[in-house]
Amino acid sequence: MIKRLDTLEVATTDLADAASIYEKNFGFRVTRSADGKSASVKVGGAEIRLVTGAKIDASSEGMIGLWLEAEDVDQVVANFHIAGLDAGTIQIESGRRILTIDPKLSNQVPLFIFDRKA
Repeated sequence: MIKRLDTLEVATTDLADAASIYEKNFGFRVTRSADGKSASVKVGGAEIRLVTGAKIDASSEGMIGLWLEAEDVDQVVANFHIAGLDAGTIQIESGRRILTIDPKLSNQVPLFIFDRKA
């Protein structure tokens, strides 16, 4: 059902500091975006995406999204229904079908499950 971890999104008030932590402490190569609002770290086939912006303050730093790739989002929805849960609706964006899971169903984790069948 779920193929792999795709992206872990992390909000930070200080992008340069966060990037330097991944470089210095863990030896990762950090790629910064041209607009200076994000940076990414590749870890195997997954990515840690560091994001910053005007709406992020010290109280909102931390994980803001966990992205999982599925073979088929319709099957994920069907499994939710079998378990008696409402998975929500599938949205199409950037060539992906994305299911946004209610955080109440994922231990308060902002969870997004997608496939590339759009």
